[in-house]
Formats: sequence, structure tokens, C-alpha cells
Amino acid sequence: MNRILTLAVVLAAWMVADPSPAQVPSGTGWRQLETANFILFSNLNESATKEIGLDLERLQAVLEEIFPRAEFDSPLDTLLYLFADRQSFEPYALPGGQSGYFAPHKHANFAAVVGSTPDDTLPIVYRQYLHDVINNNVPQVPLWFKHGLAEIFSTFQADESLALVALPVGGAEAEKLGLLGGERMSVSKVLATQTLPTDAGQMNDFVQGSWALMHYLLVDDDKRFAATGRFVDELEENPTSEISIAEILGVEVETLQAAVEAYLSETPLPHREIPVPADVPTDVDLAPLTPDVTLFHLGDLLIHTNPDRREDAQAHFEAALELTPDFAPAIAGLGLVSEMAGDLPTAEKYYLEALAKLPEAFRLQVLFGEVELGLLGKRRPQTPEEQTRLDQAIAAFEKSVELRPGYGEGWALLGYAYNLEAKPSPEAVPTLERAYEMLPGRGDVAYNLLLGCARAGRRQEAIDLVATAEARGVSEERLAPARQTLLQLDFQYAVALAREGKLDEAAALLENVQADSTDPGLSQRAADFLQQIQP
Repeated sequence: MNRILTLAVVLAAWMVADPSPAQVPSGTGWRQLETANFILFSNLNESATKEIGLDLERLQAVLEEIFPRAEFDSPLDTLLYLFADRQSFEPYALPGGQSGYFAPHKHANFAAVVGSTPDDTLPIVYRQYLHDVINNNVPQVPLWFKHGLAEIFSTFQADESLALVALPVGGAEAEKLGLLGGERMSVSKVLATQTLPTDAGQMNDFVQGSWALMHYLLVDDDKRFAATGRFVDELEENPTSEISIAEILGVEVETLQAAVEAYLSETPLPHREIPVPADVPTDVDLAPLTPDVTLFHLGDLLIHTNPDRREDAQAHFEAALELTPDFAPAIAGLGLVSEMAGDLPTAEKYYLEALAKLPEAFRLQVLFGEVELGLLGKRRPQTPEEQTRLDQAIAAFEKSVELRPGYGEGWALLGYAYNLEAKPSPEAVPTLERAYEMLPGRGDVAYNLLLGCARAGRRQEAIDLVATAEARGVSEERLAPARQTLLQLDFQYAVALAREGKLDEAAALLENVQADSTDPGLSQRAADFLQQIQP
């Protein structure tokens, strides 16, 4: 049975209709549940909320059990909002009428579902959460692996001892798939696909083909299951490895294609049972939320998942302040509204007011640091006033990572700010290395690390970094500036080689710089120096 709800279907559905305006609720009846990896806000009943929270932890634990070296975790908080029914969910829905969504943001992952129908809504969260943790831990795995694993685990179900994956899906999902038509992509084409198809039909074919291959690998054979684990281990050990799953299995692609087709002819397809690790917590407590806190979190959901809903979010923050006039999170929320409207001075004022009341809030420190960089123009300071702004941004980011060492964005912003110092900061490279370790799929972090290496004269590290970023799927658009930065390092290295009398090596580098640099000034300097050292 066809069991995939593809991204194309979700995106097409989201474009159908706009959600209802968010009438500010009373804020009563909500609770918070915090587990090791997730924070849940819920107006469901207590038992349903706890069960969903435990299922999320079981999903995390099973992933880590299967791929122990990949450390499947997220450098961001994942905030899941559970609405008791469609009516309470509707004002916070994304356009299109879906009953759930997962919206990644640099501040946190925001997800919302109609929690009273978990079998229909949680697969959306599972699917997109899997994409997030894969991109943040092993982004170098191929596209088919990312999409296939996300589809296999989207049907995840578990109790305290046993998890089930690759369960059959029918009903509404299967009917929606039928609207797309198309055929499952062949194994050879799936393995060769390096960028997602833009055509909805081709995307459907690719996701179905990825699901089929992953089903064959993970579900019904322990040897193939173990081989898939070795495949991930190889890519974790060497991100630039070009090994294929066919090589790991020891077969030709054509043989693999035939084996997958034969496997899919079985009716019904099997599912896999996986033991749940014993250390997953089973006892979690719900804490009631006061109305002001609830209103802040609902406004936070609105503004982070749909910036066009700034006015609705603002209404929630203002309602929270009517209940508690000095409520710092809501004051910070008004700052975020101002920042998104482009009014950075007003945002700065709100953030400073909130920080005076709540200095230990790590995300508030990040917001303040970001607005200081924005007011600075994200460039090196030119005046004492601008230097003060940079110093304040650095202090805020340093405080944020002190408060939350596992928040990757805090480290990324701190390293970026260090790179804006007039003199190269000795803290820039180690800070950005830590950020890139947490956010390995982020091309901007890789580029900032490259700049830090360039300022520190660490040429070989920069070369290795670009190669790793390329293997992890960073786009050529993002890699192009990095390659140009490498050429600047090559020029500096060529000068050093020439001074050591290694003229042939220097000349080879200079010729490359002259030919490939898009900076006319650098290209001319390379040509001039080349002329000086050649006989």
C-alpha cells in the first residue's frame, strides 16, 4: 500500500486558504510538560499530553539506539503545541487547513498539532523533526536517506518497551497521494539525485522511491539493517566519503534495484519492531501555566511561524501585559514584533527593559545581541559608539551560551561577532568550530568559520572546511564566496613560499589565483607578484 504523504502534498494544501484571525483567548486551561529533548504546551487532558511527550522521547531514544555514532539530537529547543480540538487550533494554523505543522526557526523549532487526533497529526511532526535532526547531525548523508528515514519513522508508535516503525498508512493519506499520480523513482535515479526535484510529480516519485529503498534496508532483514548503520558510521567518520549504500551491501545497483522490486511485491509489507531503551523516562509531570504565560507562548508561536501575523502576536503580548504589567517575556515579545517590522531602536528598548527583569533568559540575550548587530549594520565598528554596540552584542552572546551551552545559534552568533573585531580574536575560530559542530548543515556558519581561519592564517583548515561543507550539501551559491576566500589565503601562502625560495610552488598557486579570482584587485596582485618571481 502506498503510505507516503509527500512534502509536495503538504505544500500544495497549505496554499489553499488562510487561517482564521487569532482572537486572543483567555489563556486558561494550559499546561507545560518539559522532557529531556522537548517542551510541550497543551490544553489536552493530562494523560494524552504525557503520552505524546513520552512518545517523542522514545522516538529520540530509538534513533540513537539504531545510529549511536550519529548522536541524533537538536541544537534547538523543540516546542510542540498540543491543541485539544480543531476549533482551538484553527487561529494558530498555517494557511491551507492542515491539522498540524512543523516550522523550524533559528530561535527554536515550533510545531503545532490537533492533539486529539495524534495518528493523523503527529506523523507531520515526526517527519519534519527527522529532517531537522538529520540535517543538524549527519547532513552529509544523501537525500534519499534523509527522506526515506523520515517517511519510515513518520508512522512511529511505541509503548514503554517496544517501538513500531514502517507501519502501513491508508485512508486520507493514500487518497491524497493518488491525486499526484506518477510512479516510484527507480533505485538508480534515487541514488543519483543530489538536489530535490522542483516538479511536484517528480518530487512525489523521488520520495516514494526513497521510502521504498529505506523500507528494504531497515525493516525486514537484520543484515541490511546493520549495513545501513555501517553506512551512516562511514559518513560520520569521513564526511567527504563518496561510498554508496550499494558498496556497503556489496552489490551492483542493478541487483539492488531488482531486490527492492521483489521485496515490494510482498503483501502486506512488514513493519519493524525495535526495543525501546530502558533509560527513557516514564514518569513526567505537567505544570499548569498561568494565563499570562500561556498568552506569551501562543503569541510566540504566531510570530515565529507566520511573520504576517505580527498584529495577532502583538495582541497576545499586550493581553499578557494587561494581566501582568511587568511580565518580561511579553515585553520581549513586543521587541520581536518591532524588530520584525524593521524598527530596531524600539526593539532594543523593549529588549533592554525585559533584560533588566529577566537577565537569565538565554533567548532574550540572543535577541538583544542580534538587534545590536543590526543597529551596527553587521560590519566592523568605525566609531567608539559602534564599538560599544559590538561589545554589548558579544557580551549578550557570551551570556547566552553560558546559560545554554547546547544552543548552537548562540555559538554561531558569538563567533560571527568575534569576526567583526578590528583585530582577529583568538576566540573566533574555536567558537565557530563549536557552532559548526552543532550546526554542520549551515553554510553560513561554515563560511564564518572559514573567515575566522583566514584571519588566523590557518589555510589547510580552511581548505578542509570547504571540502567538508561541499560534502554536506552546502549549495554552490554559498560555497562560491568561500572559494574566493581560499584564493586570498592561497595568495598569502604563495608570498610566504616565495620568500622561502620555493618559487615553482608559489608560481603555481599565483597562476591559479590569477585565473580563478573574481576580485580584480586580487587577480592583478597575483599577476604582478608572479611577474616579480619569474625569471
